[in-house]
Amino acid sequence: MKSIEKIYRIEGMHCAGCVNSVEKILNRLDEVQSAVVNLPLENVKITFTNLLSIAVLNDALTKGGYNITEEFNPDIKQSKEKETREWRLRLFKTGVLGIPLFVFAMWEMMAGKTPSDTSILFQLLLTTPILIVSREIFKNGFTSLYHRSPNMNSLVALGTGAAYCYSLLSSWNLVQVREWAGFDHLYFESAGVILVFITLGRFLESKAKTGTTAALLELFSNAPRTGWVEQNGEWIELVVHKIKAGDRLMVKPGSQVPVDGVVLEGISSVDESTITGESMPVEKTQGDILTGATVNQRGTLIMEAKQVGEDTVYSKIIKMVQDAQNTKAPIQTLADKIAAVFVPIVLFLAILSFCFWLVMGQDFTFAFNILISVLIIACPCALGLATPTAIVVGTGLGAKQGIHYKSAEALQNMSEITSVIFDKTGTLTVGTPKVITFKTDLPVSDFFNYLMAVEKGSEHPLSHAILQAGKTYADTVYSCNDSRVSPGKGIQGSVNGKDIKIGTLSWLEENSIGFPTEMAADLSNWEKKGYTVTHLAIDNSWAGMLAIADTLRQESKIVIQKLNQRGIHTHLLTGDRQTTADSMGGELGIQHVDAELLPQHKAEKVVKIQEVYGKSAMVGDGINDAPALAQADIGIAIGSGTDVAMETSDIVLMRDELTLISQSLQLSKKVVSKIKQNLFWAFAYNVVGIPIAMGCLYPLTGYLLNPMLAGAAMAFSSVSVVGNTLLLKGSRRKE
Repeated sequence: MKSIEKIYRIEGMHCAGCVNSVEKILNRLDEVQSAVVNLPLENVKITFTNLLSIAVLNDALTKGGYNITEEFNPDIKQSKEKETREWRLRLFKTGVLGIPLFVFAMWEMMAGKTPSDTSILFQLLLTTPILIVSREIFKNGFTSLYHRSPNMNSLVALGTGAAYCYSLLSSWNLVQVREWAGFDHLYFESAGVILVFITLGRFLESKAKTGTTAALLELFSNAPRTGWVEQNGEWIELVVHKIKAGDRLMVKPGSQVPVDGVVLEGISSVDESTITGESMPVEKTQGDILTGATVNQRGTLIMEAKQVGEDTVYSKIIKMVQDAQNTKAPIQTLADKIAAVFVPIVLFLAILSFCFWLVMGQDFTFAFNILISVLIIACPCALGLATPTAIVVGTGLGAKQGIHYKSAEALQNMSEITSVIFDKTGTLTVGTPKVITFKTDLPVSDFFNYLMAVEKGSEHPLSHAILQAGKTYADTVYSCNDSRVSPGKGIQGSVNGKDIKIGTLSWLEENSIGFPTEMAADLSNWEKKGYTVTHLAIDNSWAGMLAIADTLRQESKIVIQKLNQRGIHTHLLTGDRQTTADSMGGELGIQHVDAELLPQHKAEKVVKIQEVYGKSAMVGDGINDAPALAQADIGIAIGSGTDVAMETSDIVLMRDELTLISQSLQLSKKVVSKIKQNLFWAFAYNVVGIPIAMGCLYPLTGYLLNPMLAGAAMAFSSVSVVGNTLLLKGSRRKE
């Protein structure tokens, strides 16, 4: 049975512990094959064996303190803006109460005053509303704890809740009982101010996470909304999803092309930067392809809709970016394993520290201070955000350049490749044969007049090359009679009463047509360069020859040089002749050349390259490249290639430019480097912060961490990780 994939939005997630909880809950359902949560996008991609209703999914998740809502869609922008507004409002409410609470408590502590009844009441009245405003943290935290899936909210709820409850007991003791030992200190300010810091951190994190998803949000916002459709002789503006294949559309100057199609009438230039990342407009006229979401610049175009809805290129791009951002990179495995046990370990360490200091003779207030600090300073959020934020930003930046990584694994693998393998035709070359040079005993115009007369009825690629060259040199259009093709050899016909043969030298020699010895050196030189040589004979006499070749892309040599300079091995695999391949390899500086290969042999060669050189990327554009693309660690399909090549690849280059290969390599290395930085700081923060909170420095320095400082440090740890990730955007702009 074919599996079903759907993306949903998850509400209530805040850290790596939340990610682990949601995945664990969903993966317990029998019909769920896999569930992958993306924390920055706050969604989950679920693969079903049998599609479950939203009600069933919600029923499972609400027990853990989470909500699942409708399928992830363009409303994410409004959703994220709404979330940021909500955190801003909560920050205002908690801040208005928390700042005077903090100032008053600090003044009282520095003055050395014992809390009076009025002071206690004042702090209680300020702290309680802060807890009420922050009730979602407590609800989610304690619900997750109840279902044995504790998360970041659980730590905050336990820490601040314990501080508040202890303060209530202390207040009652100070005002009424005055006999309970150990209940003579207030932590109202700690509970309240910690929640202010947590709220500030969540607000800043929300804003920063919106920045990480900016590229995806931009893709959604750039999607066409309407198009002008001809109905009953009138032009009517319809929403895009109502446009059908075959509809006749009008694209006005300055308007977006609504769907994919072909130009029927008009001439204009079109900005295709939303698809290819290329800023230069492309001229369009009758018969040219138009892609949805591109922008018509000057003339009005009439087009026929071909691909609509999810079949348009732009829709596929959005899906590629979404799919990539909803996968996990292998480097995330360690963080996930730690996150899965992080909160239980912190709870254990907090209780252990509390008991240890009591045993060591410290009073209850001292030990309780440590308990709260350990619970508050621990931050799985930074671990949970380290990898996915970088993936989201990286794939978004790639999309803007016309580079689409199909998964996080592809992005990471690209950064680790040691070899790049190239197909020749259509990859390193333009893919269209062209007349490079020619030799003839005839006047040039006569030479091409005869060639064009015979070749104009042929569909052979070499015939097309000759006809293109003839547009420059021929001056008369002759007619050809009795045209006959000899497969694999050539073509012949009668032109102006003369017998014309065009084909291989061996075919001419079979027909007893001699080849002039003075041309032997030129012929040998052309063949060494890998040119295909076509000869012309008139009335059984040799009359000239042409050298035809598939020309190299302008950027091919530069790309190969850059890869070689990076220490990456370059390989050429082609079905072409060995002499042609060797000539091209030498000209480009390719280190390893294999020629005369069938498609299945290319895949076998890729295996051998992987065995010798390690992770390898294969660049191709044709159906015959599909097996090799699938075999390579990274398959790279050029945007001009076939759907099969793009389907079997891991990276799709939307522009027909090889320079995107070096750009994709550079971007992937930057993203993986940023992930490693984030993970280092996330681990370092917790490795250093938790022992300090446990009181490890106290015997040496007498320093004990204040719970409010722990709260501030925790709140800003995840913000710093997201901020570090956003530096990727700055480095991209600088370049």
